[in-house]
Amino acid sequence: MNNFLVIGGTGVMGTAAIKAVRKKFGDTANIVANWYGKEEPSFSIKGANETLFGDINDSQVIEKIKTFSDGQFDALFYATALGEVGVPISEATPESIALSNRLSFDPILKLESELDVKIIVAYSTFYVIRHQLATYGAMGHSKEAIEKWVVEKGKARHACIRAGLFESQSSRGIKLLLRKTAKNPDNLKDPLLRSYFEGRSSKEGIQKFEEGIFKEEKETYGDCRTTAEGLYRAHLELFESKEPVFVNVCGQRIWHSEAPLLLKDYL
Repeated sequence: MNNFLVIGGTGVMGTAAIKAVRKKFGDTANIVANWYGKEEPSFSIKGANETLFGDINDSQVIEKIKTFSDGQFDALFYATALGEVGVPISEATPESIALSNRLSFDPILKLESELDVKIIVAYSTFYVIRHQLATYGAMGHSKEAIEKWVVEKGKARHACIRAGLFESQSSRGIKLLLRKTAKNPDNLKDPLLRSYFEGRSSKEGIQKFEEGIFKEEKETYGDCRTTAEGLYRAHLELFESKEPVFVNVCGQRIWHSEAPLLLKDYL
């Protein structure tokens, strides 16, 4: 039997991972999916055999995970993150980066150490494009930490799905903070961001901002407007690859690469 662990099973990426596992391995796959938020009694994650509620930073949650298949999994999908966004990556403070890493990166290392996993799949984005550099804050540093980890040798094999902009908790957070800040465009230090909001309502500015991201993604990577279907297909591509490192998806385009995106090359 194939055993799989999904951390963040209710999110867009976690949902795509579960769907892809079911497509590739069928009913023989044993999927344990974790989630955390406002607890709902008897809640179960669609497609998972077992739903486990709790903060992945809680040692008791990891001990519960170990009770499934003796902590042995063919693949672990780490599909959860939380950190400061809405400010330039270059302005993130050491404190905000550490806070972001607490959920977005650090647990990956702990899970790799304490579980017996063949491959760990983490998630990233194209945080080095101009629009993301201006808004991705501490989360940009957490994604860079993930990408550096991906190319390191570890107890498990490491891989990453790197995706273009799609609707998520992070993207909604960026838009919410920008909309609040842009009530006074003078608060936007970045001239590119300010250009979207000057003389416009904050709602119109957000729309222009998103259009700007899509335009930059298409110019840089050949496509844009990544969807849940594209994320699902990227997971299937990862399963079909012998030794995947980065599986990139932007719009409908999916391709492989091996090098991390380093902020020092762009800031």
